[in-house]
Amino acid sequence: MDNAPTFELASVERKDIPRLAHIHVVACLPDNAFGLYFATPTEFEMKVTQMLESQVGDPTWQHLKVVDKKTGVLAAWASWNTPSDAQIRERDGKAATKIADSGNGKGKGGFDFPLGLPTYVQEDTARWLEKWTRGKRHMLCKALFTEPSFQRQGMGNALVKYGNQLADQASLPIFLQGSPFGYPIYAKHNFETVQYLDVDLREWATSAKSNDKGYGNYRFRYMLRLPWTLPKTS
Repeated sequence: MDNAPTFELASVERKDIPRLAHIHVVACLPDNAFGLYFATPTEFEMKVTQMLESQVGDPTWQHLKVVDKKTGVLAAWASWNTPSDAQIRERDGKAATKIADSGNGKGKGGFDFPLGLPTYVQEDTARWLEKWTRGKRHMLCKALFTEPSFQRQGMGNALVKYGNQLADQASLPIFLQGSPFGYPIYAKHNFETVQYLDVDLREWATSAKSNDKGYGNYRFRYMLRLPWTLPKTS
């Protein structure tokens, strides 16, 4: 039996941004929490596009795409951010003096989150990251999405493995926020949940107090993977 991969990995180009944004949105549509982030999928896709336009090409970011060999379709993608020492010092300095970054913890290449649940979650995530990474070099896995029709073909696993190899080569820990839909793949690849945020989505969803729309408790998992290689000593 031929076990050769049916897809290939490649670096993202700026012309890929519209497709990446589309995949991001359609992959998130089944997730009730993301449905509360933006009023419509169109608005959601526009925000993702703006985010990617500020990231792609920045030296502290790496974006990787997965292309299906049979169809040539861009089917999945992921991104990782390795903040520079200067960016870490700037963030830590603002946290120490309690100066808000753009009012909601938004960093370079991040979402301009709307008020409500998105800002609440983003602020908690920012506090967690500042606590765990203060003064330390690290990587962030910021996105990993597969178009639904291409899921369960190993693309997500390949992307996680790629990011882990990047971290091991640099001897850096990787941090991420995992949703109930996404966290199992990270747990499979040696990420551990070190903290979590439980949110009752009924408190944020209009007319959902009776839970008749599938809303209820939602757990955001803050996850960490340590590198398999020790940092290089001078």
